[in-house]
Amino acid sequence: MDLKRLRILRELADRQTVGATADAMNVTASAVSQQLKTLQEELGVVLVEKAGRGVRLTEAGYAMAGAAADVATAMARAESTIDTYRKGWQTHINAAFFPSAAEMLLPGLLHRVAGIAGLRFEAHFEDPGTAHFAGLAADYDIVLAHSVDGPDVFARHGLEVFPLLEEALDVAMPAGHALAAKARLTAQDVVGYQWIGVPEGFPFDTVLRQIELHAGRTAARSQRYPDLRVLEALVSAGHGICLLPRYTARANAGRGLVLRPLAGVKASRSIVALARPEIAARTTIKQVLGILQDEAAHIANELRLREP
Repeated sequence: MDLKRLRILRELADRQTVGATADAMNVTASAVSQQLKTLQEELGVVLVEKAGRGVRLTEAGYAMAGAAADVATAMARAESTIDTYRKGWQTHINAAFFPSAAEMLLPGLLHRVAGIAGLRFEAHFEDPGTAHFAGLAADYDIVLAHSVDGPDVFARHGLEVFPLLEEALDVAMPAGHALAAKARLTAQDVVGYQWIGVPEGFPFDTVLRQIELHAGRTAARSQRYPDLRVLEALVSAGHGICLLPRYTARANAGRGLVLRPLAGVKASRSIVALARPEIAARTTIKQVLGILQDEAAHIANELRLREP
């Protein structure tokens, strides 16, 4: 079996269309179709079938795409072993950060990776809903992601998951708000107030829905906005209350916000780094992931020391 054809099958499984696969591999769509046809003939099994105007993988196709991922991982590990002797490095790493992860982790991370001679580390902005973080691993070496459902939600996509931080989500309100007099809040305490939410599919919206379930009533959402700095500004101006990540919000406490923890509702997010297994096996990627975990541990320790 030709490794390039296996890689095409793997990319098709991830990207779903022949056109997107061709773009990713810098070849024509007809070349992708021809390589898949040749692979099918070699194996004697139908891997791809027509679906409307496009194609889809058969059960055998998905099984072989999984095997192709295993082959790619084994090849990456072999290359990593050779790297140890050659002292060779991947010189350019592309990473995707959602905004608050970049705010917390990127400044210190850039200082740390600057010590790796010849490495160019390039950070990109991405802020999708939870379901779309895994797909970014097809385009980036490392993806920073977060979820209120724990790290396992990403492991199910066949990715390597590297836990970084577990961060509580607190209820944010302006100073002087009626809820500020309480040390801890319940779903019943908060559900009746005006809420500033995030778009559906974003992690914090899942927690607000849990609040509604526990309280047995729907919360009124006056606005939906995905940017934490905008949420902070709206809450500070008295337009409602919202959920904010504890570490990030405390770092911007100058806006006059008050944070109170929730009781009886799982209100936290897991911040993780994601990579395809064959990418994570590379020497330089492993080193940068280790540095990223060290920076996250440093930040978590500093923030815990500041907690009252």
